[in-house]
Amino acid sequence: MILLSVGLVLFLGVHALRLVPGLRDRLQTALGETPYKLAYTAVSLIGFALIIWGKILAHPTPQVWAAPEWGRTLALFAVPLGIILITSAYAPGHIRRWVRHPMLAGVVVWSGAHLLANGEASAVLLFGSFFVWSLATFIAACLRETPPPIVKGWGGDLTAIVLGLIVALIILKYHMYFFGVAVIG
Repeated sequence: MILLSVGLVLFLGVHALRLVPGLRDRLQTALGETPYKLAYTAVSLIGFALIIWGKILAHPTPQVWAAPEWGRTLALFAVPLGIILITSAYAPGHIRRWVRHPMLAGVVVWSGAHLLANGEASAVLLFGSFFVWSLATFIAACLRETPPPIVKGWGGDLTAIVLGLIVALIILKYHMYFFGVAVIG
């Protein structure tokens, strides 16, 4: 679980820079905007790759708790909702206005659903880390920013829902190949 842990520290660490007031701005000033963005992207991608590879290598690990039987069923519905929320972060619409930070809310839903469906130690580390990080970041972002402007029409929402469901179906079908764990079975 060392690779998984290193990946989580890199990925969530670089994404947590906004939680420390002024840190991101100071780093951008010190490094320059383009080098900062390149470093941020590189650390994020390396962390993400290590998370996936580390989770695959760590599986199976001992059970921390027995996940409730209904947890997997709930995850089948909650994960697509989380993906729709994540998608709506890129589609201006009512969802984005109501939720304010749909990407973070989507990660809360996605990781929380996975926690309910998995009691394995590596899953608890992975999804628990994402859950705590996204919840803390969501709360901080809601306290820091004003809601997006009102939009007319439902095109962005419809786009987010359709694309989110398509992505969820692709992940459902290929979860075993992407992440080494079957969703059903």
